[in-house]
Amino acid sequence: MNRRFALAVAAIALLAASAGCLGYATGGGEVTNETLDAEPPREYDFDTDRDAAFDLSTDATYTVVYAVGDREEIRLYEQTPYAGDEPMEFEALRYQYPDGEVITGSEFRARGGEVERTTDETWIRFADDMAGGRLAFSGDGSPRRFTMRAYVEGSYAVTLPPEFSTEFPIVGHVSPRDHSVETVGDRDRIVWDEVTTGSIVVQSYREGDLLVFGVILVIGAIAAVAGTVYFRRQLEALRQKRRDLGLGVYDDEDDDGWL
Repeated sequence: MNRRFALAVAAIALLAASAGCLGYATGGGEVTNETLDAEPPREYDFDTDRDAAFDLSTDATYTVVYAVGDREEIRLYEQTPYAGDEPMEFEALRYQYPDGEVITGSEFRARGGEVERTTDETWIRFADDMAGGRLAFSGDGSPRRFTMRAYVEGSYAVTLPPEFSTEFPIVGHVSPRDHSVETVGDRDRIVWDEVTTGSIVVQSYREGDLLVFGVILVIGAIAAVAGTVYFRRQLEALRQKRRDLGLGVYDDEDDDGWL
């Protein structure tokens, strides 16, 4: 009985840890200045006129620039099916003042800004003199399927890597539906005039992949036709054997549409 009780306690402890319950003991983990001051994967485009502008790359990273406006804070979190909300991971934080000055994450903290991670979310809080600026950071995200919650309300933009598109409906998908597509140089940019809640989803493909998809579809169609023909022949052979054995096959009653 003691052994069974110990195993039950161990199982419960394991489930609690996997669900994030034990995370309260650590406070969710600190976001270090080294993480905030890391070099971004590419230069941030602070000149955007959108409230949230994402730039996707084939190296499976994204950058984002948010318009701070009069916001006092931004809550960043990710929803999981079993563990509830979890703090969002990011790095290379930069803040641009309205006059154009750009500071690093550690300088952001030194000037009164806050970056705090709990077990459920990551909070970015702005100092009183940071209204009207822009916040930027980077994280992991594939252009083939990019999903991001609408942490701020307003206009959104997602710029795809060169030669990527969402036009073909089977392999391309964009949500919310009320969007438009702009061409910026050799890149497509999906834009929404107003996003208030939920998430944005962009599923894109490299335009050269369409040939591969086409070949796969053709092979699949040929395999389906060949399989159907083979099955029909096997069914007819089985019926012929039943006739030869005198088991009585009534074609009108047994015909199931395959012959």
